[in-house]
Amino acid sequence: MPSMPYLVTLGDSVPWGQGLLPEHKFSRLVADELRQTDPSLIEHLLAHSGAVIGLGHTVTAARVHGEVPVGPPTIVEQVGGFPGEPADVPVVLVNGGINDVDIRNILNPFIRLDALHRMTIEHCYDSMRRLLEITLQRFSDPRTAVFVTGYYPILSRDSQPFRVPRLLLLHGLQAEPPPAMMVSSFFDLVVERCLLFWTESTLALQQAVDEVNRETSDPRVVFVDPGYTEENAVFASDPWLWGLNSDFTPQDEVVAERRGACNAAIPGHDGLAREQCYRASAGHPNVAGARKYADAIFHAMS
Repeated sequence: MPSMPYLVTLGDSVPWGQGLLPEHKFSRLVADELRQTDPSLIEHLLAHSGAVIGLGHTVTAARVHGEVPVGPPTIVEQVGGFPGEPADVPVVLVNGGINDVDIRNILNPFIRLDALHRMTIEHCYDSMRRLLEITLQRFSDPRTAVFVTGYYPILSRDSQPFRVPRLLLLHGLQAEPPPAMMVSSFFDLVVERCLLFWTESTLALQQAVDEVNRETSDPRVVFVDPGYTEENAVFASDPWLWGLNSDFTPQDEVVAERRGACNAAIPGHDGLAREQCYRASAGHPNVAGARKYADAIFHAMS
């Protein structure tokens, strides 16, 4: 019996498709496009919300619903979690780094810029480079192409300042400026850190890809920039990311499903973690944003 080809997707909440129905996740859109050529292609989605790259990570845990933000299985563990034959995988989609840096550090207006820079380089360059080496060892067939997707501006100068506190509150951060600080200055600090992570993670991921390719005789890793601009950030003029409504409710497509999953995975006494989980879609690609990712991947494949 001939083997079936697989599209394997590794990573965090972005390739998982946080808040999206299955048919709107960019991994499904890519799989559907590839099925135009080979209808037998099988999609195997290992990515999940909260996943860290996890180099040196020693904590193991059973997998929970992909909408619930938890670190394990790490992305390194996901690489080894594909149960099929690696030679049957023509395409691997992978990302990682933001959860190792921690979204609370990216949104924290008081974290030092040099500290955020170091964390971004450590995880989006150093850790990603090692992750790619592990991925290429696992999927060693020279016909397997690996596509590394980048991130985006979570908040930007185009975001509406008066709505930003909702996102900060979601992550347990100070949502109002301290005495003697203007609201505009407080907002600028948050945006500055979001833009730093976006621009420096893009450069770091591209560098990791370039260096891994230089080390091989048959380069097959491609960095994919999804093409977001500041206008596509949360609360911006043309958002490609889920936000939060004025009543602090989430905007996504699987609100009820995620709420049930959060209740099943998180103890009832941890009310804050549950509330954060209920709104975990905020800051993730919406239907339009997922389509942009898929389009960028299609372009990279051509």
